Amino acid sequence: MEWDICSAPIFRKDNRMCNKKIYKTYFTFPALFFYILLFIIPVILNFGYSFTNWNAIKMTGETAKFIGFDNYIDIFQDSELFMVIVRTLIFAAVTTVFKNVIGFLLALALNEGLKTKNILRAIFFLPAMLSPLIIGLIFGSIFMKAGFANQLLTALGLEELTKAWLTTKSTALGTTMFVEIWRQVGFNMVIYLAGLQLIDKSYYEAAAVDGANKRQQLRYITLPRILPSLIINLLLALSQGLKAFDIVFVLTGGGPNGATELINTLVFNQFGKKLYGMSAAYGVILFIITAIAGLLVLRLRDNSDD
Repeated sequence: MEWDICSAPIFRKDNRMCNKKIYKTYFTFPALFFYILLFIIPVILNFGYSFTNWNAIKMTGETAKFIGFDNYIDIFQDSELFMVIVRTLIFAAVTTVFKNVIGFLLALALNEGLKTKNILRAIFFLPAMLSPLIIGLIFGSIFMKAGFANQLLTALGLEELTKAWLTTKSTALGTTMFVEIWRQVGFNMVIYLAGLQLIDKSYYEAAAVDGANKRQQLRYITLPRILPSLIINLLLALSQGLKAFDIVFVLTGGGPNGATELINTLVFNQFGKKLYGMSAAYGVILFIITAIAGLLVLRLRDNSDD
């Protein structure tokens, strides 16, 4: 019996799309097969391994033994391991807020009739196209003890503020977040620009006739109609922040003394120690946190639709 997508509840009220259907449903089967093979099955296996003490390569003769929730208990009872989760949440929250605030402000500025707006858009978007490895190497040299950042502070008469930004425990995480924000803010700006350009100009013209100032137009016209772009940016920024690895690994490797250790960098290090069961447990925790964050953002969208 052939499965028909048009029988799904979502299409029962309005089946115009199904009436115009050109391709057969089974055309989706190859993509579905690879999705299950390369995503669903590894996720299920990871969940399974998180309940084991698997800590060696198969060739050594070691076998993965079921140990229940011991890996999770160790994570939440060990303050250092638990702080990795907290630090990841802080990293994701801070970078998400600043990416969206700065990205939105840039979009507002570059949505105006500036002669150089296209050039400025390209300049701000360029970092999002660069490899995190290249960005890490550049900012690694900028924030070293004798780097450009300290030279600039010295030239401004603020020599007492100079330090090795990426190897000082108190500043390493903040500096890493700054680089991540700088890298992705242009991407968020482009999404907001797309949303702003979809707003009909007649709304602003009518509001201006009624005497609304720029602040009132922003509050009552722009913000409500930019919400779809906000939802997309929140989902992407939260996901990037929670799953951050490459930029942190290149800049600090999780140091100094674990000050920038996030879940994915810890998973990498745990794999290097052949603690596969513990690494899988961290992967499950990250998966659950990311899923919850995504559902909360989607809930915000549903509430706005109501």
